[in-house]
Amino acid sequence: MDRHIIYLTTLALMITLAVSALAALNESRLDVYVSMFTLIYFTAAAVFRPRRRIWDFPAYALLAAFTYIVTVRVLEILLKP
Repeated sequence: MDRHIIYLTTLALMITLAVSALAALNESRLDVYVSMFTLIYFTAAAVFRPRRRIWDFPAYALLAAFTYIVTVRVLEILLKP
């Protein structure tokens, strides 16, 4: 089987399992979902190393969202009176 198909199938399965697990735990914060998606995406990309013809736009978007979430959380802690 093609490595790219295995990568996409594994990525879809892992994201589905993560959403199911977080929903079962009654998690409703968007930042938790984005953080899990970022972790899953970069882990799968590191394991399977898919060949890219164009820039990896989902990776840039997930990394930017994750950076924003972490920045907001750190600022909440530092600026708390």
